[in-house]
Amino acid sequence: MLGPFELRVRDRVLELGGFRIRTLLALLTANAGRVTSVGTLVDALWEAEAPRDAHRTVRSYVSRLRHSLVPAAGLITTHPAGYLLQPPPDAVDAARFERLVAAGRRVLATEPSTAAGQLTAALEVWRGDAYAEFRDVPQLRAEATRLHELRLGAVEDRIDAELATGVGAGLVEELTGLTRRHPGHERLWGQLMTALYRAGRQADALDTFARARTVLVKQFGLDPSPRLVEVHRRVLANDSRLEAPAAVTVRAEPARSVRSDLPGDIADFAGRGAELDRLLGSGLDAAPLAMVIEALDGMAGVGKTTLAVHAAHRLTERYPDAQLFIDLHGHTPGQSPIAPTAALDSLLRALGVSGERIPADLDARAALWRAELAARSVLVLLDNAADAAQVRPLLPGTARSLTLITSRRRLVDLESARTLSLDVLPVADAVALFAGVVGDERATAEADAVRDVVERCGHLPLAIRIAAARLRSRPAWTVRYLADRLGEACSTLAELSVGDRSVGAAFALSYERLDEPRRRMFRLLGVHPATEIDVPAAAALAGVSRAEANALLESLVDDHLVQQPVTGRYRLHDLVRRHACAVALTEEPEPARAEALRRVVDFYLHTAYAASRLLDQQHPPIDLGEPAAGCVPVALPDDVAAMAWFDTNHRCVVAARVAAENAGRDTAVWQLAWTLDNFHYRRGHLHENIDAWRAGLAAAERLDNAGVQARAHRRLGLVYAPLGRREEALAHLNRSLALSERIGDTLGQAGAHFVLALAWTHQGDDHRALTHVTSARDLYREVGDEKWETRALSMMGACHTRLGHHVRARAYCESALARCLEQNDVYGQADSLDNLGAIAAGTGDSAGALRHYERALDRWHRLDNTYRQAATLTAMGDAHRGLRRAGQARAAWHRAAALYRDQHLDEAALGVEARLTRTGPEGTGRS
Repeated sequence: MLGPFELRVRDRVLELGGFRIRTLLALLTANAGRVTSVGTLVDALWEAEAPRDAHRTVRSYVSRLRHSLVPAAGLITTHPAGYLLQPPPDAVDAARFERLVAAGRRVLATEPSTAAGQLTAALEVWRGDAYAEFRDVPQLRAEATRLHELRLGAVEDRIDAELATGVGAGLVEELTGLTRRHPGHERLWGQLMTALYRAGRQADALDTFARARTVLVKQFGLDPSPRLVEVHRRVLANDSRLEAPAAVTVRAEPARSVRSDLPGDIADFAGRGAELDRLLGSGLDAAPLAMVIEALDGMAGVGKTTLAVHAAHRLTERYPDAQLFIDLHGHTPGQSPIAPTAALDSLLRALGVSGERIPADLDARAALWRAELAARSVLVLLDNAADAAQVRPLLPGTARSLTLITSRRRLVDLESARTLSLDVLPVADAVALFAGVVGDERATAEADAVRDVVERCGHLPLAIRIAAARLRSRPAWTVRYLADRLGEACSTLAELSVGDRSVGAAFALSYERLDEPRRRMFRLLGVHPATEIDVPAAAALAGVSRAEANALLESLVDDHLVQQPVTGRYRLHDLVRRHACAVALTEEPEPARAEALRRVVDFYLHTAYAASRLLDQQHPPIDLGEPAAGCVPVALPDDVAAMAWFDTNHRCVVAARVAAENAGRDTAVWQLAWTLDNFHYRRGHLHENIDAWRAGLAAAERLDNAGVQARAHRRLGLVYAPLGRREEALAHLNRSLALSERIGDTLGQAGAHFVLALAWTHQGDDHRALTHVTSARDLYREVGDEKWETRALSMMGACHTRLGHHVRARAYCESALARCLEQNDVYGQADSLDNLGAIAAGTGDSAGALRHYERALDRWHRLDNTYRQAATLTAMGDAHRGLRRAGQARAAWHRAAALYRDQHLDEAALGVEARLTRTGPEGTGRS
């Protein structure tokens, strides 16, 4: 494989036939010792143009290969999932190369001359580029990249060995060429500086450091590492440690065979700095007799094995007796998890224990394993564990060894282990991983598109690697094109598949390991309309008790199929959610999906309705009917709890409204708009309120419900007016008034006049506003609604003060305030106090205005109404400015602007911020 592809039997080159059969053998060889699936072979041989009988053709190719390999019968065996090639030791030149490299590295620190010989022999195995014939086959390109990286590492190790034996000047020419071809490898730069120094070329060594720093900064955006800086410091200082050793002493130790089964490290490892630091520090602070066990868990594709292998390679010197690896197949397609007895058999044999010494009993076998480890310093990597029961017998009994475990399930019942749960990558690390896998200028040239790709991959390492591999194998694609493909909602998981690697397949394995109750909850989470859920909503979704829902969700958290961002809240990673949706569509019958959706929509509707009534108990009630069977709404004790529930579940209620709309539940659509209205107003969610009431209006029109239509028009007019959308506001309000008059709804007519008064106030036409609010007062009085009659009185006072009728205005507002106090109408009190503050400000009494505004702000705080708090704070800032209190004025305006920004009311925020710009530090206006 390390040069032109050849198959030799007794020095005779066998002719295999065409390119596809050669590719098939190359794939089996690259995966030697592992099953290669038929699907992987089909994808590699034909890509997207596979014939309908491709699987049959693959079987035919395998049969032809077996015929050619008669001298090595049994080389290829058939498995349920595909084919397995098991060549004899050293039959593949790549395997021989890796064995020699490992042997050289084992003695690099103690026997550099021997190491140099072993590494030179390893490098002489190469006859050209690895897998060069198959550079267009993505599945083999990755293996070729790995081997070439290992080759370069072997070259660096050989040079270190030769430097340790005293060589210097003889390496300069080779290292000069290597740094030119591999400018990002700092180790080569350091070796070149050392060789130059030994050749008596100190100035050239210093110049080399300057060139290295320039290349690293310009090409890679990196500063020289501490190691390279240290070499530079030693050159400057003529440090004797850079000189050739006078004599190299080789320890006279008996040869020792060290077993290392670790898979190859990857060249494009990115991120995980904190996690890696923790693993590299494992055991350093442990108690003398404490076992050192690190259990890494996380969702499928999050990079557990990659991190564990990367850390293990960096820990090998600390555990020199052996580095063992075993795949426990906890989540492997087509395979059951390995039993602990079988795993122990493999591990004991790896330590050199003969078969006749291995007992059959599990406990006896585990005891022998612990005894063998007691006298050794061994690193054991137990990959892909199913659960704690599978792992527990495989653990050592002393602190001399380190055990690394990876599992998709959180091993909370593995008492002796330190657990490390991996999350998806941060943005910078995700981008670095993508760029490292792509390996060309496209990732650098399209930075924004790269961020879009990793976002659509959910920052999941497996998804990012697959997406990057697809781009790398298609030179005609741009990163933007890939991002757009991933952005198509129906195809994201389909796009994240290459060869035998698939994000969807990885999730499917986790799902298949669940029992049916957990499978059903997972499926139904794909039906849930929002991205987050809590236990009461999940109970309604599945039609189970809250205790059962809690147990199922917590178990899914342990399986890393569900995330828990905060206590009591659960969500699915975006790609896992897509998988849950797909599984629900295929495995959950449509009637069951519809019933689950009905239950959860009713849960949010009935709970939100009760919360809205607590926020304003005098709000006109509506009849929701009974919730669906299996739906138990949350019982909220008071308005504080109601506001807290809305703050937490607002997006869920909005999503339920959209789901009801999509399901054709028109009554639920307008009822959800009604239940959201109070909260939206208090929090200043004006744009969300528009969306809700536009949907509610459309639903009411389909239902031909004129009363609801009138209310929807009225609420839309109320929201459009402060946003400056005058024509839309007036059109909706006039329509509301007409509909209320047509159906004889006096209270609705009063409400329309009241909001029309507000709309004309926003237009600065207080004469028209006064006309409408007077009509509203008269109609409220007619129907006996004292609360709204009082609020109308307060608005009449506000209109009069803006018209300059301050005495009359004060009378109206003081009367309104007194009545609101009698009625315990906190909202009305705050509104009246705001108006009294405006009257005082209009008559030049800034101190009196401030007193009224402070009392109003206290009530808006009690109501948790951040929308009105912002307006009152703005007026308070104006009053402070009138009193020449610049600091207090600016503080109030800053708070007001921040509240408006939080509510996405940017125009209102800009209006407040303009005051900050115009007002100087002493409270005077700026020219």
